[in-house]
Amino acid sequence: MWLIVEEERPENFAPLTLTRATWELRFGAWCPLERALLQTPNVALRVRPHLAAYARVKTGLPVNEDIEAQGIVGQKFSGLPYPTPWEILAHSDKLIAADYELWCATYRDFKLSSVSPGAHIIGDATLLHVGEGASVQAGCVLDVSNGPIMLAPGVQVKYSQIVGPVFMGTGSIADGARLRPGVSLGHGCKVGGEVSASIFQSRVNKAHEGFVGHTWAGRWVNFGALATTSNLKNTYGTIRFHQSAQVLVDTQSQFLGSIIGDHTKIGIGQMLNTGSHIGVGCNLFGGGVAPKYVPSFSWGGSAGWSQYRLEDCLKTVRATLGRRQAVLRPESEDVLRQVFEASAGERAKFLG
Repeated sequence: MWLIVEEERPENFAPLTLTRATWELRFGAWCPLERALLQTPNVALRVRPHLAAYARVKTGLPVNEDIEAQGIVGQKFSGLPYPTPWEILAHSDKLIAADYELWCATYRDFKLSSVSPGAHIIGDATLLHVGEGASVQAGCVLDVSNGPIMLAPGVQVKYSQIVGPVFMGTGSIADGARLRPGVSLGHGCKVGGEVSASIFQSRVNKAHEGFVGHTWAGRWVNFGALATTSNLKNTYGTIRFHQSAQVLVDTQSQFLGSIIGDHTKIGIGQMLNTGSHIGVGCNLFGGGVAPKYVPSFSWGGSAGWSQYRLEDCLKTVRATLGRRQAVLRPESEDVLRQVFEASAGERAKFLG
């Protein structure tokens, strides 16, 4: 029996899904692909054509192959718990808590001895899972009174307060951070300042002060010092979100920060409005409040906007990955090139 993992409403999750399949979207402790692989190694994937080569190289699994035609029985795997990003963000704390029992069963090697005697655990310590090689420094506060905290292997917690439910992925670092309920961090993230009810896919760098709430950030997003998202309107009304330049949706949600595509840089002191859509490969700077819709590969801020030239963006991407001893795969580069071409029309309208 094979599990067939298909994409689910990718248009609802733009700009995150410009560069990834929906089965890569994380919630709780895992993404749908990882959840399927917990059940069986026999997983086949379905994805939009422009992502197929990238998906094959990254996963090593069959992609867009007709498994049934080979006489193999396939069963569809239901992945995302809700059809929109704001619904997942609104329930992020509950989704993290729901994964705790399975996480503990999957990763049995954990050590509370990795928590320094000078750290403070509030609530039932059995709701704290500290992975192999993870550490919690003296003076940190881990509050599990309202939900579990999962620290994956290699996580470092320094000078920080964490209020569960919270998940920190492999090798992530919280340094001077205040992590509120509903924070789910993929592997290799660096977090400081205040973060609440937000999902960081992986390798997100928010090392400094500034508030990020009800926000979903793609891979390699960087938040400069004091960069801040708004996640609640002054009127306490529901928030509208641009799924694209043409499609504006009333989310019926009172809380929504920003949805941010891969490889985007948010400069120091930059402010993002409620319900902001910031595309792939953008560079925002200059302070003030950015537009609520910024198409992919846009460069600028309060002083004006221009196109972020593709080759310049790719040069920055390679430099960013190089700082973490990572290399841009040719297949990933090809996806970025395709996104650049596909977003040309919307970018031209935005730039006027």
